[in-house]
Amino acid sequence: MHHFFKIILCFSLLATSLPAVAQTSWPSPEVEKLYKNARDLHSQGKLDQAITKYLQALNIAPEVTVLYRDLGQAYFLTGNNEKAKETLEPVIKSGSADEQTYQTLAATYVKLNDEKKGRKTLEEGIVKYPHSGMLYHELGLWYEKKKDRSEEDMEKALMAWLRGIEADPAYHINYYEAARAYMASNRPPVWSIIYAETFINIEQQTPRSHETRAMLLAAYKRLFNSVGKLAPPAAPAKPKKGAPIDNGFEQAVYETYIKLAPVVSDGVTTETLTMLRTRFLMDWSLQYAQKYPVSLFYRQDQMIREGYFDIYNQWLTGRAENQAQYEAWNRYHPEDMPDFEEWLKDHSYRPVASDAYNMKYVEDIFKK
Repeated sequence: MHHFFKIILCFSLLATSLPAVAQTSWPSPEVEKLYKNARDLHSQGKLDQAITKYLQALNIAPEVTVLYRDLGQAYFLTGNNEKAKETLEPVIKSGSADEQTYQTLAATYVKLNDEKKGRKTLEEGIVKYPHSGMLYHELGLWYEKKKDRSEEDMEKALMAWLRGIEADPAYHINYYEAARAYMASNRPPVWSIIYAETFINIEQQTPRSHETRAMLLAAYKRLFNSVGKLAPPAAPAKPKKGAPIDNGFEQAVYETYIKLAPVVSDGVTTETLTMLRTRFLMDWSLQYAQKYPVSLFYRQDQMIREGYFDIYNQWLTGRAENQAQYEAWNRYHPEDMPDFEEWLKDHSYRPVASDAYNMKYVEDIFKK
């Protein structure tokens, strides 16, 4: 678990970028220059040099909070966890910590074998930043990677990611985590299908995205192979007072797909999925579109109207199904994929809060 948290933080701070800096009133141009130099070194992975610059800046301006935050992160990434803790704890106590500070300090506690304090720090961060998809994501990982993890821990992990999706729809990594979790559950993978496709439309060309394409294809296969084997979506055995009596949206998606099972009777392939998903959208628009408007389904419908849906399905699952067939398809349609990828550049996708139809019934879904 300790190594895992370090990998996550290294990825977020080095492979992507440092956290954005809020407008800071610098006490002097010298401090600002030192800070910018430190961040450049930090982002390049030259952490010892960055630490030196942060400390020089703090020597001049010990009142500037952002310097402590980034210094603490640099200490963490070098493995100097005591120094990271010593640097970041006062920032939290001062009430001026941002989301990244809570994340880093939580990971620091875990590396110092104080896992409970790590979880508590994430929970405190969520109280202060209730719309932080990142903190919900980290809390879910905390439960998933917990020592002696139980089924209940996985329920809590999934719940954290679902709450993260609802609180911060644009933080797309929670869709990936939730899709993975539902694939490991004892329920038909309706949400795996929706969340995996959502994630792929945002993080389009990364190793994790290609992994998710394979997951999406497997989820469709499992959906139709599981009829009669897995319990269909349903409300909890003892719903809370005032809770809905069924799963609404999830049930509607499941039933619409299952009614179309003959379309994939010869097997789930990219070709049969294109037909299935086209029919699904037609039936959905007639029965449920007004009750359950979904930005992902609207995006798919837009692709149909603009003539891109066949290409989109090749882009989505073609390579995952069969690399050789995918390459052959591209040879026979040399202009289609480049044209579609240009369309994607002009039509970026951002999920919206109103997409959150998941009722978060997670009790017992990981029981074997």
